[in-house]
Amino acid sequence: MADQSSALIQQIGQQIADARRILIITHVAPDGDAIGSLLALGRLLKAQGKEVTLACEDAVPEIYAWLPGSQDVVRQGKGTCDLVISLDCSDRRRMGRVYGDSLLSLPLLNIDHHVTNTNFGSLNWVDPTSVATAQMVLTLADSLGWALDQDTAVCLLTGLVTDSRSFRTSNVDAASVRAALRLMEAGASLSEVTSRTLEQRPLASVRLWGEAIGALHLEDGILWTTVSREMRRRWNLNGDSFSGLANFLSGVREAQVVVVFTERDDGTVDVGMRSAPGYDVSRIALQLGGGGHPQAAGCTLSGDLKEIERSVLAEVRRGMAEQKLEKT
Repeated sequence: MADQSSALIQQIGQQIADARRILIITHVAPDGDAIGSLLALGRLLKAQGKEVTLACEDAVPEIYAWLPGSQDVVRQGKGTCDLVISLDCSDRRRMGRVYGDSLLSLPLLNIDHHVTNTNFGSLNWVDPTSVATAQMVLTLADSLGWALDQDTAVCLLTGLVTDSRSFRTSNVDAASVRAALRLMEAGASLSEVTSRTLEQRPLASVRLWGEAIGALHLEDGILWTTVSREMRRRWNLNGDSFSGLANFLSGVREAQVVVVFTERDDGTVDVGMRSAPGYDVSRIALQLGGGGHPQAAGCTLSGDLKEIERSVLAEVRRGMAEQKLEKT
């Protein structure tokens, strides 16, 4: 397996070496791993003399705007390119409208760590053993001999910290801790990254959390709530400024599965799911057209919010019942 991974990385390195103009796309509703990986790979490729465009359909969330290079992320591809790299996207749709028809004929590198990845690229490097896609970007850099500066290390450590909830998720292993140490040795501050991404948030975000928590429902081990567009407008919050609610609710002892429904400005609904060990929400998300990890997954759906709530909760109940039967 290690030899296969090494050969694949060399293939990726060759495709990058052969390209001059590269478009890197990360997923809609970006989290810390998406933005951190995007910025870091962009810096690494620019250092190799490449013309790089960093793109995401949604704006960089305020909580990650302090990361070096965040102002360079655009919301649609511009100009021409000869290589597209998808980062942290479990399927093609997660790239959103940035990945338009004009890009379909170009080679597509798919770099991701989600177990539900659909291998949609012309070349796919999918490693579910990595805690974060940022860890894979670090592996890529080290394997190809690319130098790592402090700003790049900060971006990558942000991906590791946020996707592992500060190294508290069940998939954290010695390799991920060694990766963090490597980034700290390159100048990234673990305390600063943790404070900025997991601890600090605007007062308006806390007030929105309070409203959403006040509307919590608990039934059959499923805890759920909704963040509507009206709620976000009431507190003047856009994008992912209020992120972290699902992770926070996953600490509720009575909850086996947590679901947070968030209305986006375009009328779609983001469905974020978390689960206690023993329940795999990535399987449920996959049935809904999404994906993710066993304990953290989600999808984006179109339609009426109340109807989406009903259908998703029904699928969650069905999935939990199925997984209970498998254990007996």
